[in-house]
Amino acid sequence: MAKKLQNLESKLGSWTDQANLTRTQPVTANPVAAPDAAPATPGRASYPVARSLLDRIATVAEQQGMSQNEVVGHLLTWALDQVESGVYQLSRSSNE
Repeated sequence: MAKKLQNLESKLGSWTDQANLTRTQPVTANPVAAPDAAPATPGRASYPVARSLLDRIATVAEQQGMSQNEVVGHLLTWALDQVESGVYQLSRSSNE
């Protein structure tokens, strides 16, 4: 039994090795990517958001039959496209 456990541990490696295998790589945006290009690998980040905005996202997601993640992805992509193209100018007062 001890030999089996030792063999298994040698195959798995240390917990730090396992953590490195599952660590999410940061997502880098490619503004010139073709529209039919495969979507970027999702990353995880946290941003503080007011409860009222979360409620609005949940409502829109339910109405559209989408997940909240899909709604946020679509809206952020559209909003960033607007800013990057100069159609919309960000200002501190627009974020409050």
